[in-house]
Amino acid sequence: MKIVVTGGSGLVGRYLIKDLIQATYKVLNVDKAWPNEDISSFRETDLEDLGQVYGCLSGADAVIHLAALHLHMGASELVFRSNVMSTFNILEASASLGIARVVMASSISVLGFPGNYEPFAPRYAPLDEEHPMRPEDPYALSKALGEESARAFVRRNGQALTGSLYPDRPGYPADAFERKSAMTVICLRPAWIVTPESFKRQVNMMWEEPSSGAPLLWTYVDVRDVAQACRLALDTDVTGFEAFIVDAPDSFMEVPTKELLQRFYPETEIRPGLEDRASVLSTEKAAHLLGYRAEYTWESY
Repeated sequence: MKIVVTGGSGLVGRYLIKDLIQATYKVLNVDKAWPNEDISSFRETDLEDLGQVYGCLSGADAVIHLAALHLHMGASELVFRSNVMSTFNILEASASLGIARVVMASSISVLGFPGNYEPFAPRYAPLDEEHPMRPEDPYALSKALGEESARAFVRRNGQALTGSLYPDRPGYPADAFERKSAMTVICLRPAWIVTPESFKRQVNMMWEEPSSGAPLLWTYVDVRDVAQACRLALDTDVTGFEAFIVDAPDSFMEVPTKELLQRFYPETEIRPGLEDRASVLSTEKAAHLLGYRAEYTWESY
């Protein structure tokens, strides 16, 4: 089975490609940046060029779209345009080529954290996939539009074609037009993605001053667990469009989660499931439909 991974030279991509190869998938890394390790086939590509995207996706069985510019990787309009156009091109080419499964990296930022310009509190916690989206910064907005684009393509390509458009007209046989597979797009919303090294470098300040971690809702996920979620999304029986939160089971704080919420987000409705240091984000849906279970927590570092 051939899998195209966009952004395979990046942080998540490097771990994901190793994970996929170990699972015996054939992988093509599509990226502007050359990889640091020669572990899979590679094609240097500008994903904003639809023609190049068609060339890369030809013959693929599935696509995992990770490539994106983050908030501080360019001017606001560059981040927004690049992310939106590359996502549209991946979906457009996949639909036209009959690629039935696309896995896309969205972000927990579609809920409005941590890039909100105006402070606001979650409506309830634990937050799940039904929590309203409230993107404000260009990166979060591009990810929210990516999810909406995915919904549109699933609507457009949700059913396989079964016969002639003109069954009552002579000369139009049942196979008169190209049949296409129904399209499934799975969007993964990871929390703050860390490695053991990056976690140790960045979290000390947040332990000393919990307010600095409040925009992140004190949530995180190990890069290896994000790679796991991408692989699971390839094999799941889920069809159509679905979004899944990908997170560690606990916060990165040593303070009980309810205490943090009551201090920094007193308006938030606290629902069952926030005992001790449990994460403010729920991965119940990912556990149920993908079989996702985080394997790495900061305590294991």
